[in-house]
Amino acid sequence: MPYPIIDALTGRWIQVDGRMVAVDAPEAGALQQPHDETMFYEVIRVVQGVPLFLEDHLERLQRSVAGAFPVPSTLPDESRALIAQNAIPAANLRLVVTASRRVLHLTASYYPDAAAVAQGVVTGILDWERENPNTKIIRADYKDAIAARFAQAGPFGPCFELLLADRQGLLTEGSRSNLFFIRGSDVYSAPDERILLGITRRHVRDAIATAGLRLVTGLFSLDDVRQGRIRTAFLSSSPFDLLPIRAIEDIELDSGRDPAFSALNQAYTQIVGDYIASHRLPA
Repeated sequence: MPYPIIDALTGRWIQVDGRMVAVDAPEAGALQQPHDETMFYEVIRVVQGVPLFLEDHLERLQRSVAGAFPVPSTLPDESRALIAQNAIPAANLRLVVTASRRVLHLTASYYPDAAAVAQGVVTGILDWERENPNTKIIRADYKDAIAARFAQAGPFGPCFELLLADRQGLLTEGSRSNLFFIRGSDVYSAPDERILLGITRRHVRDAIATAGLRLVTGLFSLDDVRQGRIRTAFLSSSPFDLLPIRAIEDIELDSGRDPAFSALNQAYTQIVGDYIASHRLPA
């Protein structure tokens, strides 16, 4: 099913095949119309003008494309040029590549406020098992299913994120994030082959070790949470780092107050700070 290359936009400039194009140009407008080609993409958080973990995102993009066509080596320079041209220090950078086009543009970023970080966010369940979870590809049917489920408010109000449940009812990942559970000093994540290998998740693994915790491969169901086998859960994603979960459907959690999550979050925040400091361009 056709889908636009650009479905959200901020800033005054985009990059099209290595050229800077104004957002009000006819060429930019055409990219917001449905497009038939298969589209591979990455969304990268921009902090203080730095595209966070850019190298990791480009490596994953190469894996998604899997040799179907060449991924230009100019993407890092084009990414930094676009960020500088728009002069927006905090946003999301979206890279979309097809067999014939490459389009880079900024989208508005939403970073949760202090209350959301401290108290956690509300999540719901979407029954969906992705056919090829390791490939980051735009699928209209998936986007439509997510939009329809987000439109249904739960007992604690609108959902911030949806957790995907497989055919066995096991919770694998978020619709736009990776999912973790904590029990004691063990941090559980789904097997690599079952999920999109998130860039933030990669660095969360390092933070787990730094915080003195242990990473365990494992899956849990909503019933496990309901029965109290799990009392802490959190999400990781490039646009918002780490967020504790306050509720899954009608089940309340107190994830934000778990000392293990706090230690892990602190270790991850340090990793992000070190990356920004080492990649910030001189004034």
